[in-house]
Amino acid sequence: MNEKIVNKPAEFKPSWFSYQGAVQGVLNSHGVEIGLAEAIAVSGYGWITNAMKKHLCPSAPSAFHGDVWTSIYKATENLGYKIEVIKSGIFEWDPNHKPTPESSKNAEKQYQAVKKEIDSDRPVVMWGIPIPEYGIVNGYRGEEYIVSTYRKLINQPDTPIHYTGLMAPGGLCALKFTKPRKTDPKQVAIETLRLGYKLGTGDAPQIPEYVLGPEAYDTLAENLTDETLDENSHHGTGYTLACLMEGKWAISEYLKQANQQIDANLVDISTQYNEVYQIINKCHEIFPLGPGEMPEKQRHITADYLRQAKRIEVDALEDLRRVLEAI
Repeated sequence: MNEKIVNKPAEFKPSWFSYQGAVQGVLNSHGVEIGLAEAIAVSGYGWITNAMKKHLCPSAPSAFHGDVWTSIYKATENLGYKIEVIKSGIFEWDPNHKPTPESSKNAEKQYQAVKKEIDSDRPVVMWGIPIPEYGIVNGYRGEEYIVSTYRKLINQPDTPIHYTGLMAPGGLCALKFTKPRKTDPKQVAIETLRLGYKLGTGDAPQIPEYVLGPEAYDTLAENLTDETLDENSHHGTGYTLACLMEGKWAISEYLKQANQQIDANLVDISTQYNEVYQIINKCHEIFPLGPGEMPEKQRHITADYLRQAKRIEVDALEDLRRVLEAI
């Protein structure tokens, strides 16, 4: 059977949202010594606050407009590696839950492109392994991807995945890390703050069913108190809060680092983001990941916390605007 595994397989790193866990793993395998906070902040992901209108849905941490994801992929290059994006078209299922003929054709096209990267001894980050999450492809065996994903973090085996066995809403997408990229730390910090301000304020294209920016806190709060709950509500709430909490933690940590790289005072903004992180952490303690009950009192307490977090982050973004005007 035709098989190839890269010489230095990348290991998926612990993270609530899978993009930065996969990216950090691949970059570390290439010898780029970055941590989780840097991966989340520099890519732009951690600055985003997103919520689905009317539903407490687990899609909120990843359901961004394609232009937003393009910005994230581009900014990820500032972590130290040139990236090329492979987009192979739609991936949909028929009524029997099998890939449509067009989707199977697209998936094979992506598989052939990824095999070339593996043959060049480069692991790949891919969307849709094995559910709508990012994962790492370290090799291939026959018609299957050999992967490293979040599953190992929950004591599940990282079994190989057939190239048509993906779940890739929004389309097939993989990232090639082609060559090292020299970066200037000061310029990277400035670009990160500029992108962070745009994404943090919601100044970016949005999917109609979602709200991006500080108003997403209000939407999530209103969903908790006013909308009808369903079987996905607890999981959706827990997952959204976990990813949001991790993102705001990363921004706070990154601002401490960036404060040493540019001629501006980011300490107070870092403190504000840490306050946001601490508040959302309280929310996550009320509604952790997984199934569970959602008592009305707890939902109202959480909604109040989210509105408090919004006020602090709005102030932090205004302070960041003043910093950007001065540099």
